[in-house]
Amino acid sequence: MPLSLFLNELSCKAEVGPRQVDAAMATFVATLKHLGTWQKVSLVTESPLQPAELARGYVYQRWVNATPRNRDRHRYILRLRDRSPLRGVLETAGHDTATVEHFHDGRRSVGIGAAHLMDGMAISLPVTQKWAASWLDVDINRLGEDDIETDQDRVRHCSCPDEADEHEAWARGTGLSRLISPTQLLDSWNEFFPALERLPRFDRDLRALDPKWFRSVRDLLADLQSTAADHWHLDRSPEPDWQNPHITPESQTRRHLCTFPDPDLAGRDACFSWHGRMTPGKGRLYFRLVPERKAFRLAYVGTKPGSDRLS
Repeated sequence: MPLSLFLNELSCKAEVGPRQVDAAMATFVATLKHLGTWQKVSLVTESPLQPAELARGYVYQRWVNATPRNRDRHRYILRLRDRSPLRGVLETAGHDTATVEHFHDGRRSVGIGAAHLMDGMAISLPVTQKWAASWLDVDINRLGEDDIETDQDRVRHCSCPDEADEHEAWARGTGLSRLISPTQLLDSWNEFFPALERLPRFDRDLRALDPKWFRSVRDLLADLQSTAADHWHLDRSPEPDWQNPHITPESQTRRHLCTFPDPDLAGRDACFSWHGRMTPGKGRLYFRLVPERKAFRLAYVGTKPGSDRLS
């Protein structure tokens, strides 16, 4: 899968003239080419390019028509641009854009927010020094059941090749971060999680997972795989050296909520007491240890179980 780059539309709202825009676009294209030496990239924008502003009152098509060199750069950008609009990319990945907003320095940004939701990278037009950073802080507002849930995070970002270099190892990595939906995760399971077994119900739960928890679940699965493969020394202790600080056993009074029939035990019930937590909200992933195979068997992922027994 290509590396998704999401254009930060806030960087296209500066009060600058054509000369500054032309210099910024030259750096922008150089950055795209630099990233393209690592792997294939895909540029995602909020709106069609031609009518979009690159600065206040200066639209993209005017920049294209300014010089033959700009027309060459335009053709290069078109080869990289994802034809799906930004909101369409998010909706295809299962994100409800009506329930979450992202803000940077108090201003709402769809591009930065998309980079956060899709675990991609935001890319800015370097018309001012404001965007000379490898990371951008983001404030997140999510519509919960009763009120607005707030959170803070950082988003990978670049506006020139040097800033991009901080993310090279990530971009050249295993590819796990390119899996952006439950279906992709399940299709690539054996490649990334060979030590994690699943009950059939886990697959159903994962496909129905609230999108706000997808990244947390993907990261938690990676931590569990690392724990089982590299940090479980049965000759020293029956318990692994957990690589995630939020792994705990369920309390005795709640263990009936994490007991499920296990085909591995001829359909008998087993207690999947160990669990990891997902945020925002109260998300849980339940599993049990399978020491004879140095594996973890996953049973449930979703909202923290309540008083009703899960089917």
